[in-house]
Amino acid sequence: MRASNRIIVNTLAQYVRTILNLLLSLYSARLVLDILGVVDYGLYALVAGVVSMLSFITNSLVSSTQRFLSVSQGKGDLQRLKEVFSNSLLLHILLGGIVALLLESLTPFLFNGFLNIPDERENVATILYQQVILMVYVSFIASPYRALLVSKENIVYASVIEVLDGVLKIVLVLLLPSIPLDNLVAYGWAMLLISFFNLGSFSIYAHTKYAECIFPRLRYFRFTYVKELSSYAGWVVYSTLCIALRTQGMAVVLNRVLGVAVNAAYGIGTQISGMVSFVSTSFNNAVAPQLMASEGGGNRERMWLLAKLESKFSFLLLAMIGIPTMFEMQSLLELWLVDVPPATMLFGCMFLSMQIIDMLTSGLGLANRAIGNIGVYTMLTYTPKLLILPCGWLALDAGMPLGVICALMVIVEAVCMLLRIPLIRKERGFDASDYCWEVLFRTQIPVVLSIVACGLIYFSLDFPFRFLLTFAVSIVVFAFAAYRWSLTNMEREKIVNLLHGVFARLR
Repeated sequence: MRASNRIIVNTLAQYVRTILNLLLSLYSARLVLDILGVVDYGLYALVAGVVSMLSFITNSLVSSTQRFLSVSQGKGDLQRLKEVFSNSLLLHILLGGIVALLLESLTPFLFNGFLNIPDERENVATILYQQVILMVYVSFIASPYRALLVSKENIVYASVIEVLDGVLKIVLVLLLPSIPLDNLVAYGWAMLLISFFNLGSFSIYAHTKYAECIFPRLRYFRFTYVKELSSYAGWVVYSTLCIALRTQGMAVVLNRVLGVAVNAAYGIGTQISGMVSFVSTSFNNAVAPQLMASEGGGNRERMWLLAKLESKFSFLLLAMIGIPTMFEMQSLLELWLVDVPPATMLFGCMFLSMQIIDMLTSGLGLANRAIGNIGVYTMLTYTPKLLILPCGWLALDAGMPLGVICALMVIVEAVCMLLRIPLIRKERGFDASDYCWEVLFRTQIPVVLSIVACGLIYFSLDFPFRFLLTFAVSIVVFAFAAYRWSLTNMEREKIVNLLHGVFARLR
């Protein structure tokens, strides 16, 4: 299968998977909020969030291992692949254990007055904390297996498992009222059981199908590789930890100043952005293995092309869905949830705006990781994200409204996004002026036209299910404008050929 066709097939497979998971997540979140209530749901978002921000680390470890696997695949070196996987699995097992012990040591500090938790729920929150620590450790061990599947572009199997994950969550949530335990504790056990299901599904399949998938062996141990992966993964972990600390740190700030109720709105806001972001992350996941393999094979020109395409299409795909979602956020929330916590719409729009902005240079982040010189780049593009924590605390302490906090988070994200361009200009083969024209400027015409179309409908019409009209008109306007003004002739030709191929198969 041609490389471009693989990207398209893998992207479509991830779209189908994520749409199904989106529907399952919408229903699951509504059930959980209804069964647990606003206070317990906010408690889960807070307690699980304090620990599950470490899941960002496991995601960064997946991308680190996948980078080394993809580069080795580009060189066609099976022995190197075995060494990479064996050492990666060993590193993840050890690192996961260390992290779990560190998190356990924080228990007395977190649950002895630091977190603002009702006294009658403190014991339940402590049990939940232990459950989530174990979930994090399981996710560490599963990371190399997920990375192998991504590097092999085996999106179909991974998609099936993730859909089953969503189905299991629905089934187990429906069983919560019949389990003779506190609902929040029972929910924690259910999520832990699903974590073990995912680990077993990925590991058994990978060991069966791929020769390079082996258990850690002494003869494959290479200190130089462990050092190289640790250094690389350390910077990737730092980048994702900055995002996690920014996101979950703000949840703690909000909790300390405003209480646990606002954490429910904040948690739902993060869910909304995750649900909508599938349109861009699917394309990102499909492009990343080929981009890494291109750099590994010495084809840097193709690597830069894929980086530019990833940024442009990820931004366009996310903005096409995100803009009408922000306009109709309140209507969608009321349809989705029985009881919408205050400020949910505000947080949802904030996270969506941040994600859309970040996509404008997301491909440059992939390119930097493929090249491997990530230290200075990571430090300067991710550290500023943490500035929102002291700024947010001071703003809330001064009595400023939540809208100011949201605006500050969006501004900081925009600054970090723009910093990527000057920092990567020195890399061989990168044309900064062409990138800015093709990605930053040509993509803004459909955004402006979509905002105008949504605004006209939103402010002039008011009837049940208006959001259907808003989405339909906005997507049509955005798609036409993007095709006409944002894409190059080559990109338009590929899209036309793809559509012809799809229609030919349907006949």
